[in-house]
Amino acid sequence: MIRYIVGCVVTLFFVFQFLGAQEVHWTQYEMMPLLLNPAKTGDFNGTFRVGGIYRNQYSSITPDAFSTPGIYVDAPVIKGFRDQDWVGAGGTMFVDRAGALGLQTGGFLLSGSYHLALGQAANSYLVFGFQTGAIGKRIRDIDAYNSEANILGENDPIQSMLDDQTESAQEYAGGLIFKTNFSERTFMEVGFSAKHLNRPRLSLAGGGAGRLAMRFTAHGYLDYKVNDQLTITPGFLYEKYDPATLVVGQLRGSLLVNEEREVYLNGGVGYRVDDSAHVLIGMQFGDLTVGMAYDFTVSELASAANYFGGIEVAANYIVKIYKKPEADPVIFCPRF
Repeated sequence: MIRYIVGCVVTLFFVFQFLGAQEVHWTQYEMMPLLLNPAKTGDFNGTFRVGGIYRNQYSSITPDAFSTPGIYVDAPVIKGFRDQDWVGAGGTMFVDRAGALGLQTGGFLLSGSYHLALGQAANSYLVFGFQTGAIGKRIRDIDAYNSEANILGENDPIQSMLDDQTESAQEYAGGLIFKTNFSERTFMEVGFSAKHLNRPRLSLAGGGAGRLAMRFTAHGYLDYKVNDQLTITPGFLYEKYDPATLVVGQLRGSLLVNEEREVYLNGGVGYRVDDSAHVLIGMQFGDLTVGMAYDFTVSELASAANYFGGIEVAANYIVKIYKKPEADPVIFCPRF
């Protein structure tokens, strides 16, 4: 049993630390738009938007060992060079804790975007986004490291490589989105982003190792309004960051249940190739959207995890502040 536990700990450590596969991901990726693509910054109607998400994964194996919270705020701040264009700005922060040693990856990022209208009717937009900030790594529970060599009282060379100091680096990312209204019933959005453009070095192993591979993301969805009450949305996500590849397909739907109060019931299913199947549920109350996702593990870890992969809760709120119109006073002259 001890060898099994030690083997899991050491394996997870090497996978996350040395292969560079420790990258943040969410099933409800649209609920963390600034990390999905910096071009999503300010992409809404309102004064500003605030949101957050929390993911807990593999708690059936090791309670609270894999958790990822994230928050963000963004706004369309000013008009662009033309009346139909606008500039968005925002910031996001996340902390990802993985494994028994508490390998922590976090970041604080600022992003900006320019939304360029295409055509006189402005039915289509091309959006450019840029993001920069600080990312870091740290082993929070270095004292929890153990191995067969430690148990036998022998020297463990791996332990001497561990460092409990925080390592940080500057991060740069860019993104592009194209979105268009094909008709009154159909809307499409596709995007591409690239993270770690500067290939920052970020390692706790020393020796100058740990240069991050660039992370490429392609994503998109199609909104089709079946009728005045129902909208269906097929979507996809593809990510490549050596040595890992992530492919996700989802089919979501939104049902209007109260038009006066703008209440929608949201739901859907999804699949992450060679990893998990997803169930998504949520609601929209006017400018407030809440959601939850449940992952069923289908990979080789399925039996060990009792087919439980992860659970997420997320919410975002769009604040709308409008100036009161300044009207000139009208003096009525009474008629006698």
